[in-house]
Amino acid sequence: MLLDVMEANVADRKYGKYFLTEPWGIPNPANTDPDQPVYIGINQQGPAEGWDEPFTQVLRPIYRPYLMIPKPHAHNCAEFLYFIGGNPMDFRDFGAEIEFVMGEGDDAETYTITSTTWVYVPEELPHCPLNFKRVDRPIMFGHIMFAPGFASTTSFNPDQS
Repeated sequence: MLLDVMEANVADRKYGKYFLTEPWGIPNPANTDPDQPVYIGINQQGPAEGWDEPFTQVLRPIYRPYLMIPKPHAHNCAEFLYFIGGNPMDFRDFGAEIEFVMGEGDDAETYTITSTTWVYVPEELPHCPLNFKRVDRPIMFGHIMFAPGFASTTSFNPDQS
């Protein structure tokens, strides 16, 4: 049976548990701009009901320069970061400059991101600072981890940096 998912009441359907129609969105508490956009997240506050795969994802609109994460940290699982141009007709239209550090101490390397980019961060690899140095046009930033909830091997909160 073919249904328009937007109109169907997925909660009462056999496979409805596989549709997350209201991912949470909250303002970034470290951002004092009253007009800031919210970001969406999946499984940040626990797994979605009926989803058996460990997975967490966040998508943040970046519309102004700021230092998101000032200190290195690592996770007990791999992480995928993505930086995507905000033009839905051309995601390669990237209007920002970002500095991102992989490694720590003598092993640290700073990368400058100026185009749509995905980054694989292996388990336990220290990474950051993450600095959105220039934002001429909004971009989208996010991460994906195949783990149940946010797991970090160092103590930090990216929303309070």
